[in-house]
Amino acid sequence: MAKNKKQKKGLSDAVNKKKSSQNKFSAGPKKQNPFEVHVNREKFEILGRKSNHSRGLPGASRAKAFNRRKDTLGQEFLLKDKANKFIDRRITGNDESAAMARFTSEKMLQFTSQRKDRFNLNDDEILTHKGQTLADIEQFHNEASDDDLENDEELNENFTEAAHFGGGGEDMDRKSAIDEMIAEAKRKKAEAAKDKEEVHQLTDNLDAQYKLMASLMGKLTKNDDEVRPKADDYDRAMREMIFEPKGSVADKLESAEEIAEKERARLQKLEQERLARMRGEDPNAKKQQTHRSADALDDDFYFGGDDEEEEPNILAYGLDGQREAPKAVEEEEEEGSDLGDDLNGEDEEAEDGEEEEEGDDESEEDGTDDEDNLSDLKDSDSEKEESGDENESTENKVNLNLNKMTEEEESSDLPFTYEMPGKYEDFVKLVQNQSPSRQGIIIERVIKCNHPKLDGNNREKMLKLFTYLLQYINDLFSEPSEDELTTAFKVLDKLMPHLFDLIQIGSEKMSLCLIEVIKEKHRDFKKNPKNFPELDTLVFFKIVSNLCSTSDFRHNVVSPCFIFISHILSKVQPKTRSDIACGLFLVTLVLEYTMESKRFLPSALNYLLGIVHMSIPKRPIEVLKIIPPFSSTGVMSKLLAIGDLPKNEKFPEELLTSADLVSTFITTDFKIRALNTSLRLIGDFLENLKENVGTNFLADPFLEMFERLNLDVYPEYVQKSATRAKDILKAVSEKPLKKLVPPPSKPKMIQFLEPMIEKVSDDKRRPKLTKAKEERAKLVHKIRRETKGAIREIRRDTQFVQSIRHKSQMAGDAERRAKVKRIYSEASLQQGELNALDRTNKKKKKF
Repeated sequence: MAKNKKQKKGLSDAVNKKKSSQNKFSAGPKKQNPFEVHVNREKFEILGRKSNHSRGLPGASRAKAFNRRKDTLGQEFLLKDKANKFIDRRITGNDESAAMARFTSEKMLQFTSQRKDRFNLNDDEILTHKGQTLADIEQFHNEASDDDLENDEELNENFTEAAHFGGGGEDMDRKSAIDEMIAEAKRKKAEAAKDKEEVHQLTDNLDAQYKLMASLMGKLTKNDDEVRPKADDYDRAMREMIFEPKGSVADKLESAEEIAEKERARLQKLEQERLARMRGEDPNAKKQQTHRSADALDDDFYFGGDDEEEEPNILAYGLDGQREAPKAVEEEEEEGSDLGDDLNGEDEEAEDGEEEEEGDDESEEDGTDDEDNLSDLKDSDSEKEESGDENESTENKVNLNLNKMTEEEESSDLPFTYEMPGKYEDFVKLVQNQSPSRQGIIIERVIKCNHPKLDGNNREKMLKLFTYLLQYINDLFSEPSEDELTTAFKVLDKLMPHLFDLIQIGSEKMSLCLIEVIKEKHRDFKKNPKNFPELDTLVFFKIVSNLCSTSDFRHNVVSPCFIFISHILSKVQPKTRSDIACGLFLVTLVLEYTMESKRFLPSALNYLLGIVHMSIPKRPIEVLKIIPPFSSTGVMSKLLAIGDLPKNEKFPEELLTSADLVSTFITTDFKIRALNTSLRLIGDFLENLKENVGTNFLADPFLEMFERLNLDVYPEYVQKSATRAKDILKAVSEKPLKKLVPPPSKPKMIQFLEPMIEKVSDDKRRPKLTKAKEERAKLVHKIRRETKGAIREIRRDTQFVQSIRHKSQMAGDAERRAKVKRIYSEASLQQGELNALDRTNKKKKKF
C-alpha cells in the first residue's frame, strides 16, 4: 500500500505552531494571533475586483526574509576572504523525498553524460582488426618482419655458439659461417637492386606507350588550330587569374617609418656617390684583376667581381692567338642600354602625366629639331614606325626623355641630403637663385631627410619649414615686377605639393599658423580699406583653397578667408587695371570655394554685375543704378566701355594674365578680356546656384544690364560667352518659385454607424492624458516603485550584514574575555603556589 505524501506546510503555519507551543495541550482548533495579522483596507470597495493583499502576516514575512538572507548573504559573508571553500552538495535524509531526489539527480547525470558523448566518435565504437580489438593488439610488441624471421632462422643456436663463443663443433667453423652470411646478404641486395631496375624500366615503357595512346585518343596538335575553339574574354580572364603571381607572407606592406628610412638611405647613398664624383673617384669602378695561375682550377670562378648583377667579362681571341675586345658583347650592351633608356622613358611617362602633356606640346612645336638630334634612335626603331600615329607617339616619347634628361642634368649638382635650416636667412640662401624646379627638389629632399617618421623631434622642424615657406612666398609676391611675378607663380606651383604634404603631417598647428597669417593680412587691410590688398595677401587665399577643405559648412581657416574676400569685394572700388584683375581673381576663388558647398556670396555677383555696368557706354546725363562700391556716374562708371574697335587690329581669345595683376594702364585688349572673363564667370555662378531657392531674383539685374550692352563691337568669342550667360540666366529666371504654403488638412472621415463606446471611469481623480503620456506615466510610476523597493531591500541587506558582523565581533570579544579571565586565574594560582613556597623557605631558614 502506497504511503500518503505529506502535505507541505507554509511558513506561517510553522510560526503559528511555534507561537502556540505553550498551549499544545489545550483543546479546540488553533487560532491566529490577531496582533500578528495586518489588514490592508481600501477606501472604496469595487465590485468584481479581487484583492490578493487584503490580509498579511508581517511576522511570517520577516522570518522568511531573514532565512533567505541567512542562506545567501550570510553564507557569502562567512566565505568572504577565504582562500578555499567546501560546498556540500550531498542530498541527505532518510525519508522518501530525499531518496526520490537522489534518484532523479543520478538519472539527470546519466542523461547529461549521454548528451556529451553524442558527438564523441572514439569512446563508444570498438575498432577491431582480424577479429581482435585494438586494445588487445596494441600491447607495444614489435612484430617481427619477414627479414627478421629470416635472420632469426640464420641466427640459431649452432650459429651463435660458433660465431660468438668459439663453438667447438666439427661441422661449422666460425669464419666460414660469417663469410657465408655476408655472401648471402650481398646476393639478396643484388637481387633487390635488379628487381628495382626492372620496375623502373617497366614504368618508363608504360609512360612511353601512354603518350602514344594519348596522341591517338583525339588530342589536338599544333596543326589543329582551325578545330580549336577561340578563347573568349572569360577564358582569358580565368587564365590570367590562374597564372597571376601571388604574394607570400614575406611580401608585407612597408610601414610609413620603413618607407621614410628607405628613402633617406637612398638619398644618402646618392649623396656619397655625388661627392665621390666631385673628388674624381668612380664609385662604380670595378676591382682590378689580380693575376691567376693557369693551374688554378676554379670551376665556378666568376670574373666579374663581388657584384652579382654585373655581367662576366668574356674573353675573345683572334686567329693569330692574340686577345681581342669582346665586340659582340659590347654591341649587345649598347643595344641593351638603348632599350633600357626606352623602357625608362616609358616608365617615367606612366608616372608623370603632367610632364607627358608638356612633352607633347613641345614635340608639336619643335618636332624637327628632335628628329635631327635623334635620327639614330629612330633608325633603330624603324620596324615599329609603320603608321603616322606610331611616329607621333615615338616622337612624344623621345621629347619626354629629353625633357626628363634635362631636368636630371639640371639637378645633378644638387646635394641629396639636407639639414633643416636653423634660421629663415639660411633657408633663403638655400633656395635663392635657384630655378623653380630645383627649389621644389630641394624642399622635397629637406622633407625626406627630416621626416617625422624618422625621429619624433622632426615634427617641430616640419612646422618651422612650413612657416619658412609661407614667409618665402610672402616675400616673392610682395611688389614684384611682371617677370618676377611669372617666376613667383612657377615657384608657387612647385612648392604647393610640398605645402600640402607638410599640412598633412601636423594639420592643427600648421592651420593655426596659416590663420595667423590671414589675421595679420586683415589687420593690414583695415588700415586702408578703400584699396585692394597687395598680391602677397591674395596669394594666401589661393593657398588656403588648395590646402584646406572648402566644402565644410564651417572651417576655422576657410570661413575667415571667405568673410575677408567678401569685405574686399564689397568695400573697394576698382579704379585701375590691377584692381579689376585682382577683383576677378577673388571672384574666381569664390567660385572655387563654393563649387562643392553651393554657397552664395552676394558681393561676388555684385562685383560681376559692376564689371558689366562699367563696360556699358553711357551718356553724361544717363544714370544706371548700381550697388556700391561701384558708382553710377562719372568716369568710373564707364571705365571698361568700348566705342569702336580698330578694323586692322585683331584680338585673339585670351584670359587674364599675371601681368594684369601689377599693371595699371587699361588697354582695349584688357577691356575685352575682362568682359569675356566676367561673362564666363556669370554663367558658371548661376549654373552652380540654379538649384537654390530664389535664384530667379539674382538673374533679373544681369538681364537688364545685358540689354544695354552693345555686343556687336566685340569679337565673336565674347558674343558666344554672352549668349551662353543669357541662356543660363533666362532658364534660371523662368524657374517657378516655390512659395511657403500651410500643410494640407486631412480629409474628414466618412461617418459609419458604429456603436457609441463610453469610457468607464474608475473614480480616480486624474487628468486626461494622451496615450503616449499615459504609457510614460505608468513607466515612471513603475520605475519609482521598483526603485523604492530596491532601496528598501538594500537597506535591509546592509542591516542584516551589520548584525552578523556585530554578532561575530561580540562573540570574538566574549571569547577573548574568557581567555583573559582563564589566564588571570591560572596566573593567580601560580602566584599563590609561589608565595606558599617562599613562606616555606623562610621558615626553614629560621630554624
